[in-house]
Amino acid sequence: MINILTALPCEARPLIEHYRLRGNGRHHAFRCYQNDDVQLIICGIGKLAAATATAYLAASEPQRNYAWLNLGIAGHATKSVGEVLLAHKLIDAATGQQSFPGIVIPIPCASETLTTVDKPEQRYRESTMVDMEASGFYAAASRFQSCELIHALKIISDNQSHNTDNISEKSTTALINDNIITIESVINELQQLATELDSIKQTPAEIYAFMEHWRFTAYQQNELRLLLRRWHALTPASSPAPHDFTEYKNSKAVLIAIKEHLDAQPIRFEEANN
Repeated sequence: MINILTALPCEARPLIEHYRLRGNGRHHAFRCYQNDDVQLIICGIGKLAAATATAYLAASEPQRNYAWLNLGIAGHATKSVGEVLLAHKLIDAATGQQSFPGIVIPIPCASETLTTVDKPEQRYRESTMVDMEASGFYAAASRFQSCELIHALKIISDNQSHNTDNISEKSTTALINDNIITIESVINELQQLATELDSIKQTPAEIYAFMEHWRFTAYQQNELRLLLRRWHALTPASSPAPHDFTEYKNSKAVLIAIKEHLDAQPIRFEEANN
């Protein structure tokens, strides 16, 4: 699942049509649309609106492991109108706060710094995209999700040769439509990553068998859960079982034995396919 935030309806419209999103009537504070895999919220202009909408959406389903994407237009001094860029660094112009989304997915476009300003500027900043929402979006989303699942994807709408006077609702919608394949590719990668990370965070099924054989405190249960996840990450072809540790009489000894077993496992690196 992915949560997408746009500032304006004209930015959202191509996604609503492409993904056949339906209006969600249970949300009243913001206009929200969704299907089984995508949830979209229209926040309005500005970083405060973006932060509020992000927190609102996250709080509505706090147990779900969603990816987050801020999609919209941005200005840039020299980049071509219509170019798609993923932000690898976010700067809040008012506070100087910097954030670094973790790009661990393959992306079908270049990346660039993105600076969020509080009001439109007449002069273009050097070597950065400029918008009015991303820093607020990221600050809020990072309270609910890890950085590799929070991203801002922007389409350049204006530059020094083609200024903001040329931007309209129609042109904005056209920019999103023209790049829908690239946008979909980023969304697919984020959804896949969210699914993979969600499976890692699930409680390993073996934990219940261990808890039937030994009495674990709440703290020890959490430690056991982490060790069993590590087991699956290091040796996915094997599964831990209580009968492998019957010589140990108490939970503390079992935890030590599991940790020692895992520490002894060699680290394997998969060869990249040429």
